[in-house]
Amino acid sequence: MPITIRDVAQQAGVSKSTISRYLNGRYECMSLETRQRIARVIAELDYRPNAVARSLKQKRTHTVGAIVANILNPFSTSIIRGVEDYCKKHGFNLILCNADDDPVKEREYIEMLTAKQIDGLIINTTGGNNPLVKEVNASVPVVLIDRKAPEMGLDTVTVDSDLGARLAIGHLVGLGHRRIAMFTLPCDQVSPRLERVRGYQAALAEYNIPFRPELLVETDTQLETVTAKVRELLARAPGERPTAIFGANNLMTMAIVKALKRLGVAIPRDMAVIGFDDWEWAELIDPPITVVAQPVYDMGIKAAAVLIKRIKAGKPPKKPATVVFAPQLVVRASCGELLNA
Repeated sequence: MPITIRDVAQQAGVSKSTISRYLNGRYECMSLETRQRIARVIAELDYRPNAVARSLKQKRTHTVGAIVANILNPFSTSIIRGVEDYCKKHGFNLILCNADDDPVKEREYIEMLTAKQIDGLIINTTGGNNPLVKEVNASVPVVLIDRKAPEMGLDTVTVDSDLGARLAIGHLVGLGHRRIAMFTLPCDQVSPRLERVRGYQAALAEYNIPFRPELLVETDTQLETVTAKVRELLARAPGERPTAIFGANNLMTMAIVKALKRLGVAIPRDMAVIGFDDWEWAELIDPPITVVAQPVYDMGIKAAAVLIKRIKAGKPPKKPATVVFAPQLVVRASCGELLNA
């Protein structure tokens, strides 16, 4: 016969309700010694709670969904690692979906996850389904990550992208650069992209450098496209072409580095490069890439913590939580020394 909660309670010398509270992570008024004894008995008996029965009783599935805009982006994988680690530690399963920056695919995943009766949703939205996401939040807690949309009234975990762009441009200006190009994905009302562009423009103004629209390049991250855009900049007259390029995310920065190498442009001798986002290979590339790093793993942890707190509270907060992390400049070798020193 299968082991029941009654068997565990009898062998541990506690009530069934105490075992139930233990299984649900409610340790108030439960001593460490009691928790350890229950854990030992559960292991000895190889007790496995009936997930379906628990879900029906608690009206929870102990499952959360996460939708990322692009799983190929190392930013997304680091975020999800933090989300998963926190969820696992607190007894929640995770269903991960990749929207591929496609609002149609994103909508399908939102509908699928809600149909599966998830307890909550973490989403790095494409921006194309905000009304639906807001509607879902009326019945299922939603946390936005790396996005800001105050009009939606959702809990939000993000980074100060404006500050990050200012740090990048300030570093380049400090090395003597004044003709600084920025490569970004089309903004399309995606908040971090807009903030980084605004930070770029504000930093130029702060250092009395005129903003030149031709140096703000909107493009996808495909190598062929980026190479063509870089070639256009290099074709400008010597006094007009940029001496530095700022990549607005890690996929863009990787494409810029590949394009420059393909075109025979030495980094940083012929062109300084700095990127927004750190990634595993950034310090292994020749030369190692200077970046503005985001604490992405910690952002994932925090998003999951905010979500699970909402789930356990059982009701929306009076005011949505907004958590903004600070970026950090990580200086490596891709910007070189002081220009013309």
